[in-house]
Amino acid sequence: MNKSNISVDYSHMRSSDGTRWSPEERPCPGCGSNVTRKIGSRGGDAHREGKGIKTSVVQCLHCELIYTKPTLIPLDNPYETQTEEYFHLHDSQQKTKIGEGLATFAEEVLGTKGKMLEIGCGRGELLVGARNRGWSVYGVEMTRGFAEIARRNGIEIECSSVEQCKSLHQTYDVVLLAAILEHLYDPIAILKKVHAALRPGGLVFIDVPNELSLTMRIGNYYMRLRGRDWTVNLSPTFSPFHVVGFSPKSLTAVLKSTGFRVLQLDLERWNNSLSDGSFIERVERLGLSAVQTVGSITKMADGIGCWAVRE
Repeated sequence: MNKSNISVDYSHMRSSDGTRWSPEERPCPGCGSNVTRKIGSRGGDAHREGKGIKTSVVQCLHCELIYTKPTLIPLDNPYETQTEEYFHLHDSQQKTKIGEGLATFAEEVLGTKGKMLEIGCGRGELLVGARNRGWSVYGVEMTRGFAEIARRNGIEIECSSVEQCKSLHQTYDVVLLAAILEHLYDPIAILKKVHAALRPGGLVFIDVPNELSLTMRIGNYYMRLRGRDWTVNLSPTFSPFHVVGFSPKSLTAVLKSTGFRVLQLDLERWNNSLSDGSFIERVERLGLSAVQTVGSITKMADGIGCWAVRE
């Protein structure tokens, strides 16, 4: 256990993309505890390509949440430089189909179509899918380039951060937090706002990486075998900018603490490309694919998909 014995060099606080970062000492963003264990270092010279700024990734020993210590807060919007590349591995048509599936599930649970908001909607494909199923849809997106693409897709967008958005002052039947909660420095505060914005019995959908998956565990063990004090958890100062990490236990805990009841929680295997990169990278990806398969069988898969009810 450690509280203050993590030493990090912050002599360079500007990452290669020009983003400025400010370190802050913060407790666990899930439960407020300061009792942690260090998992490893991430970014800078603790990254094979030198991406981002070096920091320490820790795990809360109370609720299992994974975060960085100190927390590096961006003074600029790091996503603004990523508009073209950020979603380059995403299949827009597939995401639209997923949006249709989410809307169908919500309608089955609620017994009716309704009003849906997505926070951090990116290019808006999930909302396009929900609209295809007859839902009234709205989005919040802070990155202007993504918001413009969503508008071109016909989605009504508020270009704002989730912390400052006015959309959460209205009432919805469903709120989507798809691949967004891991990007938030204060997930508890945002979940409380989402709770207030949902009608009683309304639904929230959350999709996050499983930071205690078999893939992550084996990845960290692989780093130790190579003599590195590195971790594969999170990416706080480089794309995709994941700053907090959840497990099924920690996600369930934060939902309960903010007034939600878990309706359904699934662990999902993620796809992995084996064709790109050097020979060593392809061999590593082949090993990763095998680990992902075992993880999905042993219920330690890469992703968490969760529906919860506002109580």
